Amino acid sequence: MEYKKIIWISLDTLRADCIKFNKNKLYPNEYKVKTSINNSKFDELCAKGCFFANAISVAPYTSASHAAYFTGLWPKNNGLYDQFNSKLNAKTVFELAKRAGYTTIFKTDFPFILGKYLNMIRGVDKYIIENNESVLTEIKNNEKVFSFIHFGQIHYPYGFHNLKFGGEDYIKKIEFLEKKYDIKPEEINLEDMAIETFRTKEDLSLLYRYKKIIARLYSNKNDDALFNLYLEGINYFHKNLFNKFLEKLFKILENEDYLVIISSDHGEAWNEETYGHHNSSDEGVIRIPILFIAKDIKPKLYSNRIRTIDVAPTLNDLLFKSKYKFDGKSLSKIIYKNIIEKDRFAFSSVWVNESKDVLEKVHKILKDDKLSTQRNISIKYSATVYQDKYKYTINYKKFLNRSERIADFKKERLLRIENLEVLSPIKDIRKILEMKKMVEEYNNIKPITRKSQKEIMKEYFNLMGYKI
Repeated sequence: MEYKKIIWISLDTLRADCIKFNKNKLYPNEYKVKTSINNSKFDELCAKGCFFANAISVAPYTSASHAAYFTGLWPKNNGLYDQFNSKLNAKTVFELAKRAGYTTIFKTDFPFILGKYLNMIRGVDKYIIENNESVLTEIKNNEKVFSFIHFGQIHYPYGFHNLKFGGEDYIKKIEFLEKKYDIKPEEINLEDMAIETFRTKEDLSLLYRYKKIIARLYSNKNDDALFNLYLEGINYFHKNLFNKFLEKLFKILENEDYLVIISSDHGEAWNEETYGHHNSSDEGVIRIPILFIAKDIKPKLYSNRIRTIDVAPTLNDLLFKSKYKFDGKSLSKIIYKNIIEKDRFAFSSVWVNESKDVLEKVHKILKDDKLSTQRNISIKYSATVYQDKYKYTINYKKFLNRSERIADFKKERLLRIENLEVLSPIKDIRKILEMKKMVEEYNNIKPITRKSQKEIMKEYFNLMGYKI
């Protein structure tokens, strides 16, 4: 079938197992939570399409993850491998779609890290920020359209995104949590001051109040409460926004030849080694869902491992027919011919910037709508490789833990994976050496010497007005 309407939806921060349709779940073995995931229009779609329950993201960050999606290349080959420093410098699916005669649309809820500032909209005809109705109008009015639609509401502040979308519910939720956990605004000095979009003064204040709640819960090791907030946010997003959006979308597509893709960039986890998704290789963070749905796609739940870099070559195989060389491999035989492959090799890495550099770049955008061209220091932090039923992670730098915020992260870890069951550590020296070599081969960007963590944090807080 020749698809005239291509709609790619990105649900930021959605774990693969936080979808009711997916029965293979990791989180019940990690957290004690009261909230159950509610039925949603998304679940109905998952039951009608080809649902990939075990896709591995190349990074735990929105920017690097989407860059790999858009190019079908590993971060080392597309140029964007960290959070907010490097830029995309490879051909995108938008360019391929435009060449194939599609009108290309790009809507983002996180314009600072997902959009024009990191060169992600190469080949995009219309760039939209936080306006879902405009996207629907473009899909309806263009005969042949390739549309990317990003939703940021599952990311914390869970379910709300900002005051515009969350409204009074957002304010009441913050007030309820502050009262419940006896939190006063002046009590906690935030380490996480990042913002992803333009915000009013009031909206920024609400975001930081919410982040203070998260910081308190994390410092008290209340991971269950944090994950419960996350699940509540997912339910709120579906009920108050996404279900309605999907109804409108599929009404437009009712008599069209369409292909809808729904995916996530990374998940979320709270434990000794993971603060949400920050610098994490936790399985709940880098294992994400991908769904393909069209009238000629038969329902399937596919549990063997694929990669986010496989989406672009799939689109090329189906639509664009370009001779462009990808690192990923098309999924079309799995989707349309019911082929079952072995788990694909996968690679995920974390590169970090100095905190003050990220904040300075954001303030530059707020001031004059431009991103500084100066390249700051990025550091190779950790790398993870999947092969067969093994997952190996090597860590190069230090991890901020709960108590001291500066502690040695485990240097090496090899895990055996039994499909979607809980991971268990194993000791296999030969396998460790083999996979360590693979990590170094794929993560071949040289690490850069940086300042000490203490100096970075001192500069970070001083930049925000604290005297340290």
